[in-house]
Amino acid sequence: MRRLFLLLAAVVLSGCGSGAVAISHDEFAGLPREYRQEIFDAENDLVIARNREGDAHDRKASAERALGDLSARWSRTSQALSASGQAAKVPSARKVFDMNAAYIASLVNVAAATIRTTEAGTQLSRARLDLVKQRQLARIGRATLGSIKPLEDKVTDAEQRLKVATAAEVDLRTRVQGQLNAWKVAEDAYVAASGDYDTGVWGE
Repeated sequence: MRRLFLLLAAVVLSGCGSGAVAISHDEFAGLPREYRQEIFDAENDLVIARNREGDAHDRKASAERALGDLSARWSRTSQALSASGQAAKVPSARKVFDMNAAYIASLVNVAAATIRTTEAGTQLSRARLDLVKQRQLARIGRATLGSIKPLEDKVTDAEQRLKVATAAEVDLRTRVQGQLNAWKVAEDAYVAASGDYDTGVWGE
């Protein structure tokens, strides 16, 4: 009963002030159990989608912090090389830093793409929820069958946007591996040429 009460509140609130499809408490309570379950599942999917969107924003912020931290570490590293009489190594070490920075920047780009994908996923989940609720309203006679078609079209449109966003994210993720490999190759080349196994810790 506690779970059902919370669901009822979520269903009503999700339609307030947003133009979304709303079902009253009495209408919801009058629905057959399987129809109520459909709404619950759609509500749950929307919550999950919103959580994924929040996680994506967190990952982007984390990658941006990592890029800033790397820049600070490079500043300390270049100063340490110069102070220890190894200034000649700075240009070669800088190349490794640039490759590392390019790799982390690619992670930022992926995180931004993930945000776009999860936003599209949230929009799709919201459209599906509206469609499910509209179908229930049609079943109890408070909406016409013709009112369902526009919401079906919105779902189809949202599915397409999600598909496009996902493809773009996959493409960026594929490039990340290339950036990682380029960084590691540059790092290995620096160590082989200089015999310096310590400077590379700036990327850790």
